[in-house]
Amino acid sequence: MLRFLPFLLVVAALTGCSHEDGARGPSTPALVAPHPFPAASAEVPPGHREVLCPDLRGDGTGMTIRLVVPQQATSSHREGNGCAFTLRSDPRRALSVQIDPDESLARWRETYLDPYVSDDGDDAVGDVTYRSDVPGLDGSTAEELRWYSFSDGSPTRVVSLLAAGIRLSWSVPDGEPLPATALDLVRRSVAVLAGTRASCPDRGGSGHRSLTFAPPKDVGWVEGEAGRCRIYVDGSLTTLEGGEVDPAPSGIDALAARVRRDPEATGIRLERGVATISGERADRLSWEVVRAEETENYEPAGTWRIVVVQSASARVRWGATPAWWRDHGAVFDRLVESVDVSPGRPSRS
Repeated sequence: MLRFLPFLLVVAALTGCSHEDGARGPSTPALVAPHPFPAASAEVPPGHREVLCPDLRGDGTGMTIRLVVPQQATSSHREGNGCAFTLRSDPRRALSVQIDPDESLARWRETYLDPYVSDDGDDAVGDVTYRSDVPGLDGSTAEELRWYSFSDGSPTRVVSLLAAGIRLSWSVPDGEPLPATALDLVRRSVAVLAGTRASCPDRGGSGHRSLTFAPPKDVGWVEGEAGRCRIYVDGSLTTLEGGEVDPAPSGIDALAARVRRDPEATGIRLERGVATISGERADRLSWEVVRAEETENYEPAGTWRIVVVQSASARVRWGATPAWWRDHGAVFDRLVESVDVSPGRPSRS
């Protein structure tokens, strides 16, 4: 399962839930292997932006889902074979997409809903309905599963669609209607692309740049944070490890000045014009952080090397131990090489 902690579909799957049984559909449909296909609508409607959701598994499909999401999506999480977006800063309002799921919605229901039938309690689920004949993707029909979850006092309504190897889900607080028109708009925007690319928004300024990059696989997960994309390393005990792609960076001279004021920073080196990002000349700033003992915030002792490559349009940063740089430094080089920056449509990110 993905680490979509705010997203209630995963909570339901992990905890096991109970429900009031709804109408059953026909026999379990066979899963379809994902494959590249175009969107039914390639437009980016007003109030939406285009996003890319790559399969980050090293042994995954090697594909990326393209779709549009509402501009009100305030955060994003990309991990494994899926992505989730929180809407209007409310974790009950969420949109998620997954490529190559392990099982059909009919089987998912049998596994995670049917064994736990109940009408009350913190984990109560009800109003479960299932169909296998709704509009889907790439000209196919889709499975559709709907249910209500009490979710420890945060009642939520959820709808999931599964077709062409893609699962698309939307949740809202109980009492709000599930947004059928909005969900259909997102469904029609879904395309599957060959290769693995992620998008990173630039919400500020008038340029509305569009930045895409290829996140390292089997490293961790990617979070959209304040207009930047942060790459987290699974199992890391320090914020110094991992990377960041920023389509609207502040000046590298200002960053170098901040680093020089850091008492833990040593070996600071700023090199002009020694790299490129998306064909644009870039500078490189590097330094080491040497920490003798654990901090009051429980950051561990150790030594880490930080490297920043920055052009006028983008910044790419990575931090890791000297041993990691010796063995895996090419991971950072490939990340920098993968960044593509181009002027985008105002609704694109």
